Amino acid sequence: MESIITDIVKIIKSENNVLAREKALMCYFFDLIGELMKLALEEVDVGLVDETKKQGYQIEKKNKRSVVTAFGEISYWRRRYVCPGKKAQYPLDKLMGYDKYKRYSVLAVKDVLQVSAVATYRNTALAVNTLSCFKISHSQVGKLIVQAGKQIKAQQQSEERYDGITQKKKAPVLYLEGDGVVIKGTKKRLEFHRYQVCEDIINLSKTRRKRVQAKEFVSLSRLDALQEIKAYLANAYDLSDTLIISNADGGAGYAKKDFLTDVILDTIESNLVDELNTPENHENLKRLRSYLHRRWVDIKPFKMRHLSVIKAIGCCESNHRKYTYRVKGQGKYWSEDGAEGILRVLTCIKNKELEYWLSSEFAGGQLDIELKGAVRASLRKTHEAHLGIHHGAIESLTAGHSYLDDFGRKLSQINI
Repeated sequence: MESIITDIVKIIKSENNVLAREKALMCYFFDLIGELMKLALEEVDVGLVDETKKQGYQIEKKNKRSVVTAFGEISYWRRRYVCPGKKAQYPLDKLMGYDKYKRYSVLAVKDVLQVSAVATYRNTALAVNTLSCFKISHSQVGKLIVQAGKQIKAQQQSEERYDGITQKKKAPVLYLEGDGVVIKGTKKRLEFHRYQVCEDIINLSKTRRKRVQAKEFVSLSRLDALQEIKAYLANAYDLSDTLIISNADGGAGYAKKDFLTDVILDTIESNLVDELNTPENHENLKRLRSYLHRRWVDIKPFKMRHLSVIKAIGCCESNHRKYTYRVKGQGKYWSEDGAEGILRVLTCIKNKELEYWLSSEFAGGQLDIELKGAVRASLRKTHEAHLGIHHGAIESLTAGHSYLDDFGRKLSQINI
């Protein structure tokens, strides 16, 4: 610890420019965090050896890996295990949730996705590069959104997603709405479909309302979004005594005076003169009249249904804004994968479930009971003082400061 403080003091005294001094300190701390994480991860990897071997695995070799985390990029060595008839594995990667072939940790991805929900790819990259401990390009932001969208979609459509629900909720009323929005695609126009459900609607003011226990489902595929909301309702609610109130649009033109009165239909018929006075038009008007009389129970306004609730719906379009502000305007064109990805991310943020769906545990990466036991046993061990690592190296994006060399030598003398 004293050597680290000495280094910090040396940096402060060696730089006269305020910005240069703070940048130098920032680089030093980033390198320090990376090296300490390297040492800690490699020690945890040692603690997993015995339990992994008890499962029939043997150490094949040690490989180096680099992962970009929320606190910077770290590089470490970990053991690869093999077992006849089983897939090779890296227990340390599995423990930390570092997915195979993926460069970014879950928390780093989450941070990027949250920024991308309100900013373009380029602005997201600018914000991350300016304020975080790692660098990313706008194209990498786009790839992360596509990858996250595919992962979230697969999980939200999996058969196991509601296995944890042991008791269904009872709600006297559920409000359901659905609508679609057209956006620009790189090859053709795309349309995303939104379904929303809530248990109540509270008036916050004369002009503002709030949904209670709201949940949204969005996809470029109407059938996908519809199946997801149906599965949610079937698994989360006991609908035996529930009044479900829904509509398709809620726009103007659905009142009784517009559709049910024969006066308007008679007026239309009287206007079928000259070239409009054809058997086909009369037949179409007859069919319209018959349809309205036959289907009025389905299109009757809310206030005429004599229900036990007095609140209506109609907030679906106003809740499009979270999505339309991000995916429409400013010359935005979307590929299908990109649009599906950003829509899934926006939905997760809206539902406050982004961390849940990004969790590697739900994605099928649950730790084995034996592995969890090994981790706990490793953490319980008394850490004995040792001489540290002698093969370590500092990898920095900055150069030209001799104190980094001093820092590298002194780290090897720290007792962990």
